Amino acid sequence: MSEVAQPSVSMRAVFLVGGYERNDAAGFFRRIGREMDRFRTCWSVEATLATPVEAPGAIATTAVACYRGPDGQCRTDLTFLSFDDIVKHDGARPFVVRLAAYIVAFFDYVVSGTMFRFFAANWRFALYFLYPFVMLCLFVWLGTVAYRLVDGVGLPGGPILPALAGLLLVYGAGRFGGRRYFVFHLMDLWSFSREHLHCRRPGMDGRVDAWASLIADHMAAKPYDEVLLVGHSTGGALILDVAHQLAERLIAEGRKVDFRLVTVGSTSLKVALHPAAKRARSRLEALARFPDIRWVEFQALTDVINFYKCDPYARAGLSHQRVDEFPRQFQVRIRDMLERDAYRRVKKNFFRVHYQFISANSRRYFYDFFMICCGTRPIDAVRGDRLPLQAEAGKTAKAQA
Repeated sequence: MSEVAQPSVSMRAVFLVGGYERNDAAGFFRRIGREMDRFRTCWSVEATLATPVEAPGAIATTAVACYRGPDGQCRTDLTFLSFDDIVKHDGARPFVVRLAAYIVAFFDYVVSGTMFRFFAANWRFALYFLYPFVMLCLFVWLGTVAYRLVDGVGLPGGPILPALAGLLLVYGAGRFGGRRYFVFHLMDLWSFSREHLHCRRPGMDGRVDAWASLIADHMAAKPYDEVLLVGHSTGGALILDVAHQLAERLIAEGRKVDFRLVTVGSTSLKVALHPAAKRARSRLEALARFPDIRWVEFQALTDVINFYKCDPYARAGLSHQRVDEFPRQFQVRIRDMLERDAYRRVKKNFFRVHYQFISANSRRYFYDFFMICCGTRPIDAVRGDRLPLQAEAGKTAKAQA
């Protein structure tokens, strides 16, 4: 079957929700600026990033990216949707509060059966879920070892000195390992995820509504050829909420609901698989009823922080009557996105591998975050069997001949 020709994109809007992290918009665009150097080198194209401009309320920041390559030119308004203030607020709570919230979240996921659904869907992600709990148990175990060693010496004072030694070791191990290995941050992530799926984060709900309003305003202001709503990691769940609220807003205003959903390294199922996530599933189900909303999901086996080879819509227990795939899924190979030495350096760092989804490639590959966001090829034309610029380069060579 011949591939249907797709119109070229000359003006695009990208709205990105990242993962649950403290990185603000300034940090995001600094990294994007550095990564763009690699993008230019990899594809032999011209690409620039203008100075970012913050939206009122500091909920979003936009920078203009200009692209020029053998396939043409494109201007992209790249908007980073920020919720780092919410993440920082979570991390600033007293440790006892954070620990208690995490313990409640952990056993909620276990007792509800959600953890076992993780194992059924993707055992690697299930191990990622268990990671902070196992590390906390390790810290406590080290404390008990210290207690027994000091107690075995037979020092005066009874259990006071052994207990003190155990507590000091737990504190030291937690202070060093808990921060260095993101244990405490992941504690906050899981407590946030639980509270959000239970609809107990009004601040986050308000942010989602504000983002939907901002995107609707941007769509009304310019005649974009393509509008992409991109979610990475935890943002893969949040962007589905944003998409629903945006669709409802556009319908209420009598406007066409026409945009593209792109989830990369998404963890949306950590919400949708929970029995209590009724709102998330109903919103997701409603999105399928809009025929002009297309959804593309990119997954990778090497990345443990995503649900590889899982249909996030079907796994949520939903079905639709659409004739097209919803979502259209692609499995990507991180090793094919990077030069051999670069891949060797990052492959054992699962957080760095996870971030390759929104980083520049050093090898040409059908999945390239920067090419998707900045190039002239629309997301609907992405295929897993060829590179975006190969056809254009071939046409150029034939014309020159």
